[in-house]
Formats: sequence, C-alpha cells, structure tokens
Amino acid sequence: MAIESTMDKLYEMRLAVMARAYRDQEEIPGTADMSFDERVATMVDAEWDARRSNKRTRLLRSADFPANDANVADVRYDDDRKLDRSKILELSNCTWVREKRNLMITGSTGAGKTWLACALGVAACNAFYSVRYVRLPQMMDDLMVTKDEEWLKAKKRYVKCELLIIDDWLLEPLQPKESREVLEMIEARYRMRSLILCSQFSPAGWHAKLGEGGIADAVIDRIVYNSHVIHVEGDESMRKRMSGLEKQ
Repeated sequence: MAIESTMDKLYEMRLAVMARAYRDQEEIPGTADMSFDERVATMVDAEWDARRSNKRTRLLRSADFPANDANVADVRYDDDRKLDRSKILELSNCTWVREKRNLMITGSTGAGKTWLACALGVAACNAFYSVRYVRLPQMMDDLMVTKDEEWLKAKKRYVKCELLIIDDWLLEPLQPKESREVLEMIEARYRMRSLILCSQFSPAGWHAKLGEGGIADAVIDRIVYNSHVIHVEGDESMRKRMSGLEKQ
C-alpha cells in the first residue's frame, strides 16, 4: 500500500520514469542488497536520462531541419571537397556555439552546404542548444509583414534560439527594407548567439546583395567578426556523389 501511495505521488509530480524505476526495484533481483543511496541514485538517473532524451527530441523537432538525420560522422571527405576533418570535428563539439561565434559555409550549388549545416545543427541539439533552421527567403516572408503580434512572435523565434542556421544566404539582392530587417536581426544576435550562414558567395560578394551603403558594412562586420569559415569545393554535386554510391 505504501508503495502504491508513493508511486501515485511521483506520477502526480510528473516523475513517471522515477515511479516506474521505483516499482521495478521491487522486481529486480539483487535490489535488496543495494544501499539506500544506490537505490535513490538509480531512480534519479532513470528520470534524468529520460528527461534529457525527451529534451533532445524536442530540440531536434523544433529546429525544423530539412535533413534531420544528418550526422557529422557521415561527412564525406572526398579529396576534391578539400574539407578539413579536424576542423569539422572541432566544430562538432559546439565550443564555438558556447562562445557565441559564427560559421560561414560557402560553396557552389549542390556542394552539400545545407547538409553540413544540418549535421552541425544536430550536433548542437545533441549538446542541448536550441537551434532553428530557415532559408533567407522564408525568413524575409515572415518578417516583411505588418509589425503585429505574429511578426513579433516570428522575430523572437529567430532571435532567441542559441544557433540560427540561415540557408540560401543572399542568393538575390535584397530590397532596402529587407536589408534593414536583416541588420536588425543580426544586431539582436550580435555577440549573444551564434549563426551558421550557407551561401554561394564569400563576404566579398555580399555588398552588392545588401546594397553598397552603411547597412551592408554593418551586416558584414557583425557576421564576419570572429567567425569560422568552411569552403566546400568539389567537382560534382552531392546528389551525384550519393546516386553513384547507391548504385554500387
């Protein structure tokens, strides 16, 4: 009776995993030989592990990755891609996210920039950082509207996450109002949260996309400062590489 009462209280406190672990201790051989501290530690560890697993799942879901199965362990280091394995592994430990630094991934269409960004984003989720993936055109659609409550919610989603991945960065020139909105977004995150930008162009080509004025200078200065850079080369697209692999 006392066991059922304790379990009911644990469930009421939303400690369901701990409740099940408590119940299981009555059925597992050898439990009687454990000390009180060992039995409590076993129950707490079960609850702790379950909550961390659930949190990781929520973070991965809310990140909205187009490739949520991307994994740094699966990065292809073909010679023509000229990727630095040690650099990728260093980035996968997410120290740069903790330090509020940025990452620019450049390369031609099909080089695998998006997949690599997602792999590093998944690594950040596994380290329990909040991440959000978005294409720049989609972000502009969300922000270039009447500044009402929905606009404020959208902006908060992009500002508050610890790592924001912006894909298709500056594929086309922005309108002046869009450039100002981008500056406001970058300024709100500057030195407080991290960015991954995936672009076909190096920062030298961003001026023409943002406009040749002070806004372009301000955006580039805030992004490039203290940033890591990965340039993905390659003689053929990742789609072609993977299709060849599948035929083998």
